[in-house]
Amino acid sequence: MTFFGYMMKTHRGTETGAGKLAGVMDTDRERFPRNGPVKYDGWHRLIRDYIHRAPVYAGLMPIFESCWEQYEQIERE
Repeated sequence: MTFFGYMMKTHRGTETGAGKLAGVMDTDRERFPRNGPVKYDGWHRLIRDYIHRAPVYAGLMPIFESCWEQYEQIERE
């Protein structure tokens, strides 16, 4: 599963910080970078840099980092 897919499946529509991030990602779905399943190397940095540069994600970096850790853990299991 991609990080985008993980966020849509587990957090979109929830009243949490992760839900807010997922909502912004959903509105940005045409441009948001999509990693391949189980391909973590480099993708964390690429997505992090994308979020850092896009003003619509302002203030969501800590939430992204937390969600990425959860995503990696679930995908490795």
